[in-house]
Amino acid sequence: MGIAERKEREKIFRREQILEAAYQLFHESGYSAATMDQIAERAELAKGTLYLYFKSKEEVYFALLNRGLEILIDLLEDKLSRRPPPERILTEIANTLSEFNREYVDYIRIFIIMNQEDKQAKLSDEICAQFNSRAATILKLMKNEIQSLIDAGTFIPVNAMQVANLLWAAFNGISQWSLTREQMKISTTHLHDLLGFCFQVIERGLSVDNVNVPPQGQKQLYLHKSENKKGT
Repeated sequence: MGIAERKEREKIFRREQILEAAYQLFHESGYSAATMDQIAERAELAKGTLYLYFKSKEEVYFALLNRGLEILIDLLEDKLSRRPPPERILTEIANTLSEFNREYVDYIRIFIIMNQEDKQAKLSDEICAQFNSRAATILKLMKNEIQSLIDAGTFIPVNAMQVANLLWAAFNGISQWSLTREQMKISTTHLHDLLGFCFQVIERGLSVDNVNVPPQGQKQLYLHKSENKKGT
């Protein structure tokens, strides 16, 4: 291994140390309580070394958010590579998004915080570009699946990217709504059920089977309550 390659590996390792330390601190005490001093201490690095990688706490957590998007991309790619049948595609996407919310909910919390205008103003162009690239990858994955359903005649002809944006917006909105209700200790419908129901409604609106069908002849949709949490 050459000197340049060794230095690059060390740089990647230290960067991951920083992100993992920031993630742990966020999980333990939240964004506001975490400081650059604490992140450096948890990562076992000098504060000056930390600033060689990130110029601010905002950059640290936006980079951490990028790592969360990478996890979601991997989950979606794995699920969709198994080629679910057409009638299951939107359900499988909804299930994957729900799985991400369940297993990596701290990334959702970070996204809500970093979406504030004052946080984004402190970010470098490079980190913003990385985030936009990953978000675009997620939209493209969903858009390609929607387009395949349009091409197969399962869905009516629509703009597939607009549908992908609608699905992504629904996920983000329902996730934020669910977290807000949780913080306020208000009993609510389980996110998995509500997201699945939302995607069902969108799917029914796009399905060629429901075009020009009288209301009494359309399939009934139901919002089932999860067994592990009460709904209202």
